[in-house]
Amino acid sequence: MAESEQAYFESIPWCARILNDYDFITVPTPSRTFKASTEDALFAETLKTHDTIRACLTLYKRPPTGKIYTGEIRTLLHLGPGLNGIPNICHGGIQATVLDEVMGFLMIVNKTLDTSVSGGGATANLNVSYLKPVTTPQTVLVIAKIREVKGRKYYVDGWIENADGMKLTKAEGLFLNFGGVLAKVAYAKI
Repeated sequence: MAESEQAYFESIPWCARILNDYDFITVPTPSRTFKASTEDALFAETLKTHDTIRACLTLYKRPPTGKIYTGEIRTLLHLGPGLNGIPNICHGGIQATVLDEVMGFLMIVNKTLDTSVSGGGATANLNVSYLKPVTTPQTVLVIAKIREVKGRKYYVDGWIENADGMKLTKAEGLFLNFGGVLAKVAYAKI
């Protein structure tokens, strides 16, 4: 499905510009892959339908020369009417779930880039502010950036924006790493 998702977003001019940005590298969205353990079942099955999130593609910011981490990821999502809380408006809980998921991808992407970073992680705190209605159906961009790293704590900012770059929903989160050494000196300088 990743190839068809890429083709879907490439057919939308503003998404194609994001996909063609040299500073970002496209990667499979980790939670969109089915796992027999049922890990990520919410995004890999429940929210992976034509009426919910029919397409999803993630990009991470190319690490600076000599570095093996990234401080930013972007995820394109097509939000369908099956996510509505009221007619034509995406449910606030879904918006929070999407932000939580994309903001958490930063840990996964950095673990993939730097294999010395080990262990899993989870959200410790997520504070969401709803700025404008997120209408459906609509393709949106979700951006997550690491604000600070302290030991095993990632402080992350994220937001959902529309095709015009207008912020619709924003969040601040604290994500914890549960194993190994999370933040070497390099991560503290993101």
